[in-house]
Amino acid sequence: MTTQPNMEIKELPLSNLKPASYNPRKKLKKGDKEYEKIKQSLLKFGYVDPIIVNEDLTVIGGHQRLTVLKDLKYETAKCVIVSLSKEDEKALNIALNKITGQWDDQLLADLLLDLQESDFNLDLTGFEPPEIDDILSNVHDKDLSEDNFDVEEELKKPTVARRGDIWQLGKHRVICGDSTKAETYEQLLGDKKANLVVTDPPYNVNVEETAGKILNDNMSDGDFYQFLYDMFTQVENHMEADASIYVFHADTEGLNFRKAFKDA
Repeated sequence: MTTQPNMEIKELPLSNLKPASYNPRKKLKKGDKEYEKIKQSLLKFGYVDPIIVNEDLTVIGGHQRLTVLKDLKYETAKCVIVSLSKEDEKALNIALNKITGQWDDQLLADLLLDLQESDFNLDLTGFEPPEIDDILSNVHDKDLSEDNFDVEEELKKPTVARRGDIWQLGKHRVICGDSTKAETYEQLLGDKKANLVVTDPPYNVNVEETAGKILNDNMSDGDFYQFLYDMFTQVENHMEADASIYVFHADTEGLNFRKAFKDA
């Protein structure tokens, strides 16, 4: 039987930890996908995966977490301290970076689907959206059976959307509603707020497309200003304090757009 190394858990100053000079993992920086995944995980779940260090405080496992923790202004963290020879230390470093288990595809797909249906942000699982799509389609699409649904015939029928209709597209939600009314945002967002707003309101230029006229696109100067003001007010009320906003508009109505935006 292999002798188990001595192991203890201590709260240590991060400034005392010594990253291994030989660590084969690429160093992360802000903006890197892996960096942002670790950061979001720490912000969501907290520090639950301790850094592993040797008794001389050389980091064996957790270099990436250490980088992110420092950037998040952590000063200390609980660490697992082991007592290993330098050869064993290096071997463990490689093993911690390399050894992974295999997924049970069915259980993984069921778990991701369960989280998705509860409106959980799947980005926090560490999987990329294309990976999630592949996992779900490879398992759950096999359960689909032919129901003689004629796509071409359905596309010939007129599509009708009614005010209040909401479509769920993965983790995204789309509503047919009045953007000047608070209840529209509350119905769509609940108690959440937007981190980014990209809006393309009517330009008030009275254009008629092949699909028909655009609603609220031929108003008096005063009515159009009030329309924009009401919309921008609701948007501002339902944005995070540090959110960004992009507004598309026609130069012919630039004054109304800018004034309503500033006043709101």
